[in-house]
Amino acid sequence: MKTLTALIILLACLAEVHAMPIKTTGGTLSFTAIGKPGFLKIRGDSKPAGPVGSVEFTDSGLNGKFTFDLSTLDTGIEMRNQHMKEKYLEVGKFPKADLTLTGLKVTTEKLKTDFTQTFSGILSLHGVSKEVTGQFTWSAAKREVSAQFELKVSDFSIDVPKYLGVTVSEKVDVQVFAQLEK
Repeated sequence: MKTLTALIILLACLAEVHAMPIKTTGGTLSFTAIGKPGFLKIRGDSKPAGPVGSVEFTDSGLNGKFTFDLSTLDTGIEMRNQHMKEKYLEVGKFPKADLTLTGLKVTTEKLKTDFTQTFSGILSLHGVSKEVTGQFTWSAAKREVSAQFELKVSDFSIDVPKYLGVTVSEKVDVQVFAQLEK
């Protein structure tokens, strides 16, 4: 989701319009969850879709809303994908996650350089909306954004995943990357 914030900044830099759709040549959302016992790391990626949305640049900063299709997440193991999507994320009821950002303080001059910045926004996931914070990185020359934040699954009314004696940590690291059109 931090990447989403970086996408907002990048798009504002690329156009002088007030609102525009995000146009990417590539983008991913990935996550890492640690299992108990701790040697188990569960990684998942979006296949093939990334975030979509819109951005608005105003005198007070950047505003935007981004949506991600949860059905595109893939952990590399079909049974684990099925459990994640049906039992925990309940993609049939809650097919999308949204990140809404308002008043992100970034100047047009700052958008011309590479930088890393803290962001906050509202993540809506599994029917629950909560504030999230994290770091995003903007590469002006490459027109790339990446972001990282942590979420706690119980904050979003998602049961802690368990299977055959293995329990996944409540905390999940989320990374987002996007390459924008030139």
